[in-house]
Amino acid sequence: MHHGYSLIEVLVAMAVFAIASLGLAAGVTTVIRAGSVSEHVTQATILAQEKLEEFRAAFEPLRDGEDSPRPGYTRSWQVTPDSPEPGVTRIDVTVSWFAEGPRSVDLVTVVNR
Repeated sequence: MHHGYSLIEVLVAMAVFAIASLGLAAGVTTVIRAGSVSEHVTQATILAQEKLEEFRAAFEPLRDGEDSPRPGYTRSWQVTPDSPEPGVTRIDVTVSWFAEGPRSVDLVTVVNR
């Protein structure tokens, strides 16, 4: 009676393990990248929302502008009075960053003025 594994069986098992390991590594890389993208989009959305809240609470006239609220992020806003109708002001806020290419989040709101 024969006990143990043959060289062929060991090589096949190692090949299957290597292929499975490569698949898992690719999956882990994708999950890490998706987490990073999600973090940037969430942070940019929070920064845009903060600016919109500032405008809603502001008493002085609203003006176009730009700033850098956090390292790596640029925030710009455009104020359009009497849009979409008289007495209403439209505010567009764009937060941009660079991660594997230029990225941005845009939020729009209207306020009565």
